Amino acid sequence: MTETALHEKHDAENRLGHSMDGATKRGLATIRRLKREQDVPGAYGTLAELFEVNEAYRLAAEQIAGNSLFHYVVQDSRTSEFIIEQLNRQKGGRVTFMPLDQLRPSRTSEFIIEQLNRQKGGRVTFMPLDQLRPRQVNLPRSQDAVPLLSKIRYDPKYEKAFQQVFGKVVVCRTLAIATQYARSHGVDAITPEGDQASKRGAMTGGYIEPGRSRLEAVHALNQTRDSHEHLQSQLEELGHRIEQKGQQITQAMGELQKAEQKLRHLQGGFDPLRNQLSSKHAYLEREKAHLEAAIKRREKVEKNMKDFTETLAAHEAELSSEFKKALSPAEERQLSELEKQVDELQKEWNETSRQRGEVERRKQILEANISENLEQRLNQLISQEIENTVSGPSGNLKEAQRELRRLQKAADEVETKLQETETQIEQLSGKVARREASKAENEQHLQEISVKEAKQRTLIEKSQSKKAVYSAQAADAAKAIRDLGVLPDDFSKYENLDSKQIDSRLKRVRNALKKYQHVNKKAFEQYNSFTSQQDQLLKRRTELDASQRSIKELIEHLDERKDEAIERTFKQVSKEFATIFEKLVPAGHGRLVIQRRTDKRQVDPEESDDVQRGNVENYTGVGISVSFNSKTLDEQQRIQQLSGGQKSLCALCLIFALQQTESSPMVIFDEVDANLDAQYRTAVAALLQSISDEAGTQFICTTFRPEIVLVADKCYGVTFSNKASSIDVYSSEEALNFVDGEAKGR
Repeated sequence: MTETALHEKHDAENRLGHSMDGATKRGLATIRRLKREQDVPGAYGTLAELFEVNEAYRLAAEQIAGNSLFHYVVQDSRTSEFIIEQLNRQKGGRVTFMPLDQLRPSRTSEFIIEQLNRQKGGRVTFMPLDQLRPRQVNLPRSQDAVPLLSKIRYDPKYEKAFQQVFGKVVVCRTLAIATQYARSHGVDAITPEGDQASKRGAMTGGYIEPGRSRLEAVHALNQTRDSHEHLQSQLEELGHRIEQKGQQITQAMGELQKAEQKLRHLQGGFDPLRNQLSSKHAYLEREKAHLEAAIKRREKVEKNMKDFTETLAAHEAELSSEFKKALSPAEERQLSELEKQVDELQKEWNETSRQRGEVERRKQILEANISENLEQRLNQLISQEIENTVSGPSGNLKEAQRELRRLQKAADEVETKLQETETQIEQLSGKVARREASKAENEQHLQEISVKEAKQRTLIEKSQSKKAVYSAQAADAAKAIRDLGVLPDDFSKYENLDSKQIDSRLKRVRNALKKYQHVNKKAFEQYNSFTSQQDQLLKRRTELDASQRSIKELIEHLDERKDEAIERTFKQVSKEFATIFEKLVPAGHGRLVIQRRTDKRQVDPEESDDVQRGNVENYTGVGISVSFNSKTLDEQQRIQQLSGGQKSLCALCLIFALQQTESSPMVIFDEVDANLDAQYRTAVAALLQSISDEAGTQFICTTFRPEIVLVADKCYGVTFSNKASSIDVYSSEEALNFVDGEAKGR
C-alpha cells in the first residue's frame, strides 16, 4: 500500500515537474524538505495550492497565471530571507517569493540582493504585497463577460496576491467578445477555452491539451502527497511499535538466558550436594516424611477439587435450566458471590494442579535417588555400625555419632539451599511464562495489524478504481460545461434544484422550441458578430487614417528641418571658405557650389532661398570654384583644372572652413605644406596662428619647412639612429637648423 502511494506520488511529481523549469522544481523541493525537517512559520505555499476554481474556469485561470502559479507566498520578508539563505547554502534552485508583511520592499530587497551577490546565490524575483498597487479597472459585468477573480475561491489574507495576478481579467463567451471588451474597457479578456485578447491588441489562442493541466497536476500531487504522508506516518508508528516490542522481546530473551544460565549453574551444583545427601540417612527420613505430607495434601486437594467440580456442575446445570426469576435479592447476591468463589476456586485448582505436577516430578526424582543411592548407602552404614558394635570400641561409636550429627547438620543446610533454589526456579519460571505470554500477545497484535494493512490496501485499490471512474465522469461533465461556454449569472438560481425539476423544465423549453425549428438559430448571433466586426473594422480604419496623416505630417516636418540644416550648413561653410581663401590668396576669389542631379548646373549660395529649397532633393554633391589671380566669376576654375599645390591649398581652405563652422579642440596635420609654394606656406602658418589664438584650437603639425616652425609654440625633433627612433624637445633655432639639415639631406 505504501509502495503504491509512493509510486503515485512520484508520477504526480513527474507530471508537475515537466510543466516548470528545473531551478523552480529544485527550489520547491528544497522548501518542502525544510518544512519537514524544521518548523518554518509563515511559509504558506505556492499560489496554485492556495486557491480553488470551478472546472469551467480552470483552463482560463491557468493560462492567465502562467508561471505565477509556482510563486511562493510567505508571511514576511524574514521568512523569505531565511528560505533564500537555505537555498543558497544547499544550492537548491530558484523560487519567486511573495511576502505579505508591511516592511518597505526597497530596504528588504536591497539587503537580500546584496547577500545574493556576495554569496553568488542566483537570482530571485520579489513581489512584496504591501507595495502592490493594482490599478483600479472598471471590469465589465454582463452575461457575456464576468471577472475571473469572482470565480476563484481563496483565503482573504491572500487578497493582494490574487488581485495582482487575476484582478484585471474577465472571462468572455467568445474570442470576438473578448477582443471587444479588451479594447473598450482596457482589460485582458479570455475565453473558457484559453483564447486570450490583450488590452494592447494582441491575441493568443489555439488548442490546449486538457490532460496536461498544471492546476490539476498540483491538486493531484497534493492529494497523493497527503495520502503518502498519512500512510508513512502510520508505517513509522507501526515500525516504532514493532521496534519497542522487539526490544521488549530481546530484553525478555536476555532475562530468560540469564535464568537458564543460572539454572544450569545451580543444576551443576546439585551433583556434589546429591552425593553428600546420599550418605545421610536422616535426610532420607525427612524427605520421606515430606513426601507423605505432600501426598496427603494432594489427596486433600483432589478431594476438594472433586467437591468443587460437583458444586460447579450443579451450578452449571442450574444455569442451563429455564430461568425463572424466583430468587429474592439476597439469594441473587449470594449467587453472584458463589460465582465469584467458583472462579477463584477454579484458579486455585489450576495452581494446585501445577504444584501437584511439580511435587510428583520431585517425588520421582527422590524415589530414583533412594533406590539407586540412599538404600545402598544405608546398607553400608548399617553394616559398618554392626561391625563397630561387634568390635566393641566405644570410642569409634562416639566418633561415628559425632560424624552423624555433623552430616545431619550439613544435610539441613543443603535442604535449606535446595528450597531456596527451588523458590528461585519457580519465580524465574513464572517470569518466563509471563514473557512468553507477552511475546505471543505481541505477535498476535502484529498479525492483526498486518490483516488491517491488507484490508486498507484492498480499500485503497477499490478507491483508486472508483476515482478513475469518477474522474472520467468529471472529465465528461467538464467537457459538457465547456461546450456550454460561459455560464450566465442566472445559473445560481438553478444550483439548488434537483435533477427531476431541471429535467422537467428542460422538457418544457424543448417543446416550446420545436415551434421555431425552421428559424436559423445562429442568424441573430451571426448578425451581432458581423455588426461588431464591422464597427471594429471601421473604427480601426479611422485610427489608421489618423495615424497615416500624422506620419505624413511628421515626415514633411523632418524633411523641412533636414533641408534647412543642409542649406544653413552649406551657407556657413561656403562663407568661411570664401573668407579663408581670400586670406590665403589675396589676389584671388573662391567659393563652394552645389551640384544637382537634374541639369548639373551650379547653384550659387547667394541665389534665392525658394529656388534652393525646391532643389534640395536634387543635390548630388559640393564642388569648388576658385581663381588665383582674378576677382571676377568668369575666370574661375574647377578643382579638376588646378595643379597639385593649388588642390592642396583648396583642401586646406575647406578644412579650415569646416573648423571655423564646427570647432574642434585639436587638429593634426601631416606635412600639409609639402606641395605649397613659399608664399602660401607663410599664409597657412599665419592662419594657423590666428585660429589657435582666437578659437583656442591646438594644431599638431609635422613639417620639413621653416614657415610653420617659426609660428610654433613648441618644437619636437624625431631622429633615427642605431635602428631606434627617439624624440627630443628643440628650441625654434634648433628646430630651424634641424629642418634645414633634413632638407639638405634630402
